[in-house]
Amino acid sequence: MQHAVVTGAFSNIGSAVARELLVRGFEVRTLTNRRRPAHVDGITAATLRFDTEHLARQLDGVDLLVCTYWIRLPHGGKSFDTAVDDLKTLVNAAVRAGVRRFVHVSVSNAGLDSELGYYRGKARVDEALRGSGLSWAIVRPTLVVGPYDVLSGNIAWFLRHFPVFPIPGGGRCRLQPVTLDDTGRIIADAAESSDNIDVDAAGPEIYTFRQYVELLSRACGVRRLLLGTPSWLSLAGIRVVERFLRDIVLTKEELLGLQQELLLSRSPATGSQSVEQWLMRNGDKLGRRYINDIHRHFGAGASEPIVIP
Repeated sequence: MQHAVVTGAFSNIGSAVARELLVRGFEVRTLTNRRRPAHVDGITAATLRFDTEHLARQLDGVDLLVCTYWIRLPHGGKSFDTAVDDLKTLVNAAVRAGVRRFVHVSVSNAGLDSELGYYRGKARVDEALRGSGLSWAIVRPTLVVGPYDVLSGNIAWFLRHFPVFPIPGGGRCRLQPVTLDDTGRIIADAAESSDNIDVDAAGPEIYTFRQYVELLSRACGVRRLLLGTPSWLSLAGIRVVERFLRDIVLTKEELLGLQQELLLSRSPATGSQSVEQWLMRNGDKLGRRYINDIHRHFGAGASEPIVIP
């Protein structure tokens, strides 16, 4: 039996990867700072601490390491630079421990020359992994859609609670979402490959942002006025709402990434599941509560499991 370690198996993408690897016969352990749910079987857990000695001990004898760790936005003393440094420490620990294969969950269109810190930081980690001497795979998801998808879930929440939804710049930019289950499968396939590979995780459907919001509106069973607004005005309105939510709903970088169509793959689709069908099946559950990402990652919720494999 092969031994796999997945960072964040009690979180979003990590849970899908852990679930897929268990089905494929791997013994799975997770490195996480979230509480291990009592009723979860088949996954052991250890603390995720970015110290080379600690990580090397946790990775001793491991065949596969799948890294899903990253930060959505700088907050609480964490930045994209600190996230890069942390993951370089993880790569070095994997080398020291003799890990046979390392899979990094990156992002579509990561680039060292990107003006956006999220995408540039991911590319720096990709580069470190390629130069490590390890057997590697880099998987680049677009927008991962599932029960705990922050963007889709919170768009649905706004659609349920406000009669008008602003569409920055008219919403002509395109995106190519992929289901969470497809993402877990694509990552597991990359893990089982023996080649050094870069692969996007992107679904078969492409939407404009306006079309995607319309799809979410239909899935939730609500009709709302979608109002095209200048990007600066959309962000200004969001900043007002953020004061009441005590969260960061959308960053300027995230809006720029959307408008630059960085959530669109430049390769043939690797996902096979329809995001539209998933949303229509699960729309009644979407947006029923607001997902506070600051609370979930930096506040009291940081130790609580997000999803259960």
